[in-house]
Amino acid sequence: MVGGTRLITGRRGLAASVLAGLTSGGARADEDWPQRPLRVVIPWPPGGQVDRYGRPLADALSRILGQPIVIENKGGAGGLIGAEQVSRARPDGYTLLLANNTAIVGSVANNPGNARFDTLKDFTPIGIVQESPGLFVAHPSLGAANFDEFVAIARKSPHPIPFASSGQGAAASMAAEAMRRRYGLEFLEVVYQGGGPRMGALLSGEVKFTMFDINLVREHLASGAVRALIGTGPARFEELPEVPSFGDIGLTEFDFRNWQALLAPAGVPGPVLERLRGALAEAARSPAFLQVAQDGGTAIFQTGAEAEARIARGFRDIRELQRKN
Repeated sequence: MVGGTRLITGRRGLAASVLAGLTSGGARADEDWPQRPLRVVIPWPPGGQVDRYGRPLADALSRILGQPIVIENKGGAGGLIGAEQVSRARPDGYTLLLANNTAIVGSVANNPGNARFDTLKDFTPIGIVQESPGLFVAHPSLGAANFDEFVAIARKSPHPIPFASSGQGAAASMAAEAMRRRYGLEFLEVVYQGGGPRMGALLSGEVKFTMFDINLVREHLASGAVRALIGTGPARFEELPEVPSFGDIGLTEFDFRNWQALLAPAGVPGPVLERLRGALAEAARSPAFLQVAQDGGTAIFQTGAEAEARIARGFRDIRELQRKN
């Protein structure tokens, strides 16, 4: 009996010792993170705005963390497919999402039946690193040399003017809807999987206008392939002083800027999250990233509660715009 009692006690002691070892080993693993390459999913095809900002950011992160970063472009459903994949990934910090507000806010809010994740619950923002107002541009075949002519042509057109977006709830879609309501216009929204396909559709004349960050259309403006209509920020672009802004026409109640964020699946261990946030803050100050982030936009770093509040505001803006429609 005594021996049996000792044997049971010994097993409990052994189990406790093993558990303690596993726990301390897990803690050490978190502290030593990362120990292998990271995977960053961009939920759009190659060649778009998120790629432009994301690749130099990932390069800087890789150097800071001391591990390779593999970027995977996984487009579809307005960014929902790639975002959903990351939302279901193991929350160990090795699988991350680099997305814009279209993918994690607009597409989710406007496609609740297709969004199989809750942005506010299933993701933890590491940081929002860049924001930029958009610029609406038109194909020359529309015949509009400026915004006033664009409004006049759209009002007289017997058919809705086709424009390209990345889906309902995208920044381009929201901004076009605001213009439509303000001026009583009719547009036909044509949805593409990302910025690359949208650009091709615009340059071919398949659609007549769309919105991009200015750095993606600058060369096409210079060549005459597209014409500038209006910027979506509160002030005019310094390099396009003759082009009006949404501030000029009083469309300032919503935030129509694009922004880019790095997110992790919810539940990432605290030490890993802090390591990621520190590394991202440093990467967002790297010369290569600043060069593209500040080309027509602004490099920022919003994390924690501030980033969560901005994401929540995006959902509120869309609900309000839908209510007023």
